Amino acid sequence: MDAIVIGAGVAGLAAARELKKRGFEVVVLEARDRIGGRVHTVRLPGWPLPLEMGAEFLHGRPRSLLPLARDARELRGGHYFDGMERRDELWQSTMEKIGKLPSLLERPVDKALRTLRWRLRTTPDERQLAADFLEGFNAARLDRASVKAIAQQTQASEENGGNHIARLPRGYDLVPRRLARGLHIELGVRVRMVRWSRSRVEVHAGHRSWEAPRAIVTVPLGVLQAGAVVFEPALPRWKASAIAALSMGPVVKIALLFEERHWPQDLAFLHARGEEVPTFWRPLPSRAPALIGWAASRNAEALRGKNPVTVAVRSLSAALGRRVRPIRAVSFDWQKDDLSRGAYSWVPVGAMRAQRAIADQVGPLHFAGEASHFDGACGTVHGAIETGIRAAREVATAQRKLPVRARRP
Repeated sequence: MDAIVIGAGVAGLAAARELKKRGFEVVVLEARDRIGGRVHTVRLPGWPLPLEMGAEFLHGRPRSLLPLARDARELRGGHYFDGMERRDELWQSTMEKIGKLPSLLERPVDKALRTLRWRLRTTPDERQLAADFLEGFNAARLDRASVKAIAQQTQASEENGGNHIARLPRGYDLVPRRLARGLHIELGVRVRMVRWSRSRVEVHAGHRSWEAPRAIVTVPLGVLQAGAVVFEPALPRWKASAIAALSMGPVVKIALLFEERHWPQDLAFLHARGEEVPTFWRPLPSRAPALIGWAASRNAEALRGKNPVTVAVRSLSAALGRRVRPIRAVSFDWQKDDLSRGAYSWVPVGAMRAQRAIADQVGPLHFAGEASHFDGACGTVHGAIETGIRAAREVATAQRKLPVRARRP
């Protein structure tokens, strides 16, 4: 064995796959009892479709992801708003204008949304939808989020064909499963300590330890920020400062199944403005009478201590204009998951350089994961995959042939 990868999310799996392709032997250590990380597909009794509790959409046509998602299907349908009025033109005009959000100066997004330049080119409905979308999509506080970072991500998405949104009907977990083929993965291994020197790494988990010349750390940003993995010696100050500089966005997802459809047949997204759960979508191309609710950032935080399903049903009923009751429901709160501690990262004002610093290696330690993507694809599956490939290539360049040993006391 030549390297250790910590974490079997898509970044870790992509890293291990790239190393194996280059002829290296690698072990992947994963704390969960499954692979995929924040790609979390569940198949429950009584549900006619797989449910995505984590990543759900393919945004655009990223080259790093398309070969792994050959059976993805593009979402087609209308954007409905409270009062059940289809307003695709409002959605399109708002998305176009978000691409022109004033971003020359570094400042919080909410201040950019209040500039005279922005107000002169937008209608009140567009301003409200833009604010709702930017906070919900990025799971970010607009009074803290960097407008420069949002602009970078918007541009990267546009260049990548981000207007095309697709789903995997058979489950997003097909992606990590395809990445994992032929890899040596050990599940249920919760890494607690990483000891490192100039040319050696020891990884400790319970009563077991591994030793190798190089390691790739792919655990989520929230886990690093919580100090759940101890580094000895401690990471340098510049690295620790970069990890602390970014933020993790809270997200709660709620899946609702009904006996019959209560919405127009051509609905794709429902924007329940002002509601506690403000966004719903159909899990197309499935024709099941189901909706997925999404609460992020402050809306997700406001659900603490509440029943997410009850709140989602109340929000949906208000948007539809009639009371509805699901026959089945399930929710997932990523902030409560101690192996992620949030859904995905976002960039506060002044922290644009932190992503690159997180990506930089420290001696024999290499880092990957969506929070280390510095070219506008943080928070995405394809961005995570790209960072894993980047870290693997770093290891392949620096690797020395020293053995990995799994030791027991």
